[in-house]
Amino acid sequence: MSGSIIFSLSAVSISHTLLAIPLILIATCLLTWLITTFNFSRSIAEFKSRETEKTNRISLSTQQSNPITPPVLPYAIPWLGSALTFLNENPGSFWRMLRARLAHTGTNVQICTILLGGKRAHVVNSAAAVQVLFKSRHVSRDLFNHQLATQALGTSKRDAELMFPSSSSSSSSERHQRERRQQDKKDSMDAVSHEFLLNQSAVNALTGKFMEYFCRSLNEADLDLDLDREWKTVDLLAWMKKIMFDASVVAVFGTKILDMNPDLAEQFWKYESGFLPRFYGVPRFVKPSAYACRDELLDRTQSWVEYVLAEHGGSPPGEPDWEPLLGSKVVRARHRFYAREGLSTRGRAAFDLGFLFGLAANVVPATNWLLAHLLSPSTPDDVLRRVRTEVEYARRPRNDVVDMAVLMAQPLLNSVFNETMRHYVDCLVTRQLETDMVVDGYLLRKGDLIMAPSSLSQHDTVFWEQNFEPSADTWYAERFIRHDETPGKQGGLMSSTSWCGGKFFPFGGGSHACPGRVFAKQKILGAVAAFLMQFDVEFVEFLGTDRKGNVVSLGTVCSSQSEAAVCRQWHVGHGWRHPRTN
Repeated sequence: MSGSIIFSLSAVSISHTLLAIPLILIATCLLTWLITTFNFSRSIAEFKSRETEKTNRISLSTQQSNPITPPVLPYAIPWLGSALTFLNENPGSFWRMLRARLAHTGTNVQICTILLGGKRAHVVNSAAAVQVLFKSRHVSRDLFNHQLATQALGTSKRDAELMFPSSSSSSSSERHQRERRQQDKKDSMDAVSHEFLLNQSAVNALTGKFMEYFCRSLNEADLDLDLDREWKTVDLLAWMKKIMFDASVVAVFGTKILDMNPDLAEQFWKYESGFLPRFYGVPRFVKPSAYACRDELLDRTQSWVEYVLAEHGGSPPGEPDWEPLLGSKVVRARHRFYAREGLSTRGRAAFDLGFLFGLAANVVPATNWLLAHLLSPSTPDDVLRRVRTEVEYARRPRNDVVDMAVLMAQPLLNSVFNETMRHYVDCLVTRQLETDMVVDGYLLRKGDLIMAPSSLSQHDTVFWEQNFEPSADTWYAERFIRHDETPGKQGGLMSSTSWCGGKFFPFGGGSHACPGRVFAKQKILGAVAAFLMQFDVEFVEFLGTDRKGNVVSLGTVCSSQSEAAVCRQWHVGHGWRHPRTN
């Protein structure tokens, strides 16, 4: 009898415990939300008070001597903070939410703190704060570089340290290695990038090879689709993803990597889709496909590296400009750097994939969006006509060769390029503070992260809609057009970004700005010009995907959910010869 009573009491106790656990969790989350919301409101009130003091002309020195901490975005889950919403895979959704939340306060808060897995990250939006971040010597990329190498690219810790020596290395050998690199700049990766990616003649050589292969692919597509006889409807992004990616690979890495991996484009876009989850350390069991595609592509790339290095006797040659095994001079120079630093073969393959990611991941979608907007019925009719006129102006007399230098100087083409980069590219500049820092009157603590998301700055309504400009959330072809005030050119039009420093940085900024930015721009505008010269096109509709991943129609109006455009193409008979590279 007593035994059954004890059993009954134990069962009741267990059931009460099981019921209490979720109640405690809910109560903890609710209490966390209430406390962080209260603290956020108090910080906003303090910010408003400071703004009132500025209006009343309180001395700037007084403000600087009493810095305050930025408001922390409210969250419900302790330690995790805003991590789950931050990792939302819908592009730009977190920044849109943050922008709306800050706008709802009725203030112009330019720095806000978010908690990401126990780490404080200060999100900066003001132009002044962004420029301070780009120029400061008291911030470090060490954490970013380590996550990029070991988590996103899949290198060993040893290879990551060889490629990105820590600025806080303590051992004498590490310090010696870092000092040697600083003293011998000509052997650094920065020197390789400067010589082969920022030098105009080197970029022209890369662009020439890209255009040669890209236009050959357009001609082959022309024959495959039989466009001489009838109109064909194509998914623009799906179509461009293959031919533009392959052209980029051939120009930079040669043809052998495609010979060994005919489906490289398909594999790369799977690799690209899992890049951010890997970078932020989402566990493998949560995103197994993100890691599986990385591992497979890394195995394939390692096989290619081993093969081409063996063919070259372990030492890639400096000449010629391009060869089929290792492609361009920049890739061969990178491999000579890898060898000097002692990277493993797998490490070399991983960093080659990272290099490919930087060259292709944004360029192909940006080209698609630029074309989609030029062809869209929601864009004024004269925009496409004027762009075509600029392309024709860049064509050399008596042939179909386009002068790249002339093409790159066209004002409307430059404006639509910049507007596409502003509207769609989200470059998250991330650094770690090595010392306490005061920025815009806010105290940022040593060890915290500081983030400058280009998406947030590039959609700042206060900045971009001044002077009655169209909404920052719309694509506007002439947003970057200005009147040229150069003596002798008054009244002419030009495209300029000098007026939006700290608010427009799709390629990052400072000493760590993307070294491939010149090549990227020439690829995008060259591909757009070649496409418009090759085909007459009619816009059909925008496409997107539903929650199950199925492609669905979104009509003729571009939205944040649009992913691609469907167009009807008709061959018009113009070919393309790649421009001279000398």
